[in-house]
Amino acid sequence: MGYIPDGCRPLLVKRKGILMSALSFSIENLEKRSRLSTLFRLLLVIPHHIVLTAWQWLIQLLTFVQWWIILFTGKRNEGIWRMQNSWLSYAARVWSYYGLMFDKWPNIGSEPNGEPTTYSFEYVAKANRLTNFFRFIMVIPAMIVAIFVLIGAEIVTAISWFTIVITGKHPQGMFNFLLKVHQFMARVSSYSMMMTDTYPKFGA
Repeated sequence: MGYIPDGCRPLLVKRKGILMSALSFSIENLEKRSRLSTLFRLLLVIPHHIVLTAWQWLIQLLTFVQWWIILFTGKRNEGIWRMQNSWLSYAARVWSYYGLMFDKWPNIGSEPNGEPTTYSFEYVAKANRLTNFFRFIMVIPAMIVAIFVLIGAEIVTAISWFTIVITGKHPQGMFNFLLKVHQFMARVSSYSMMMTDTYPKFGA
């Protein structure tokens, strides 16, 4: 097994006797960045946007089915969870590519192909019926935080675009902030899809 960055080690914790997991996602900030790829990023991401959106319709339906399964059984269906995870691992790479975090055109599907990313998420069957029943209400505070975080991310991404096009480099401070944003948004998605009972926190 290769080296796994500290920020991307599988997170498994026990709370009130229930094993819970949290999504981990990491991106390497490469020293040299492609000015040309960055310049035309909005066009390059279009095919991924089409695939991701079409795939998301299925995932939304499966999430609704999973909600009922958890409500009646107290457990997540592993097949549905793995389909959700396949979409989310792809989405995390597409979102970060669109957000100028790396230049390698992402592989279509759940498996990366040379992208400087590391994704890890452990399946846990047992789920809390109560928190999942109210999940669409409980996720609201995280969504409110996400709105403000995304506003900041849009500004930093715009500055990053000019910086990379001019210098061919992504300043580490900007990169680190945007990485936390992408990690947080992926965790908000996993929580809203009932893939975990671990509440998403920015920068955690």
